[in-house]
Amino acid sequence: MHALERRRRILEILAETSFLSVEEAEKKLGASPATIRRDYNELAHQGLVVRGHGGIHRLDNAPIMGVLPFSRRKVEHPEGKTRIAKAAAGLLKDGEIVIIDGGTTTVNLAQFLPQHVRVVTNSLPLASALNEPGNGRVGVPEVNMTGGYVYPRSEVLLGPQTVKSLAEYSADWTFLGAGGVTVDGIFNSNNLIVDTQRMMIERAGKLAILVDSTKFKGPAMMKVCELMVADYIVTDEKPPAELLEACKEHKVEVVVAK
Repeated sequence: MHALERRRRILEILAETSFLSVEEAEKKLGASPATIRRDYNELAHQGLVVRGHGGIHRLDNAPIMGVLPFSRRKVEHPEGKTRIAKAAAGLLKDGEIVIIDGGTTTVNLAQFLPQHVRVVTNSLPLASALNEPGNGRVGVPEVNMTGGYVYPRSEVLLGPQTVKSLAEYSADWTFLGAGGVTVDGIFNSNNLIVDTQRMMIERAGKLAILVDSTKFKGPAMMKVCELMVADYIVTDEKPPAELLEACKEHKVEVVVAK
């Protein structure tokens, strides 16, 4: 297949899938990894795609400051994220106050939170979901929204106003997502998210990190806090041995959701 024809096919495939890995393009086009990577580099140079780790993103699904669009992240590992949310909600008691970070794992808490908890969140999807009766809940928990800037395509409020708003609250718990969890700490994608999460941690008595097992592969760009700051890590699969040992050393309880 000629290079121009191959690149046209790449764009056609990408129009349907939003992210195309090198491996998937190899299978579909019968080209070598080196050839596919050259095609990807050329398409990115022309401004037709955005290069990402292991592949290319469609322009409307490319990361902004390291964060993929909420709509794309939401469909990744949905079953594991649901189990994580159910297990994390089980840590709460009626009457407690919980600060909940915006994210595609934490949004699943809407199905499982006790009726009489009080929620503070910067997540637009979570606030909306909690305002809807159903999901097996008898009533609707009290929801408090932070102020702030609606971060592009993330459906979350961030920025100085968000941090200032969070400083007004005191809570029993903070539930956070993360971009990476390693023996060196809890990490996320950019400074706006990290500044917000640090204030969330400061304003609560206990901290639970809600992450699927893909987040154990390495750190994200910025450190949120040391591992020992967390009280719980709630996940869908057993973490690597080195991380489990570090959690035991720092008295961080690991909950593997069933």
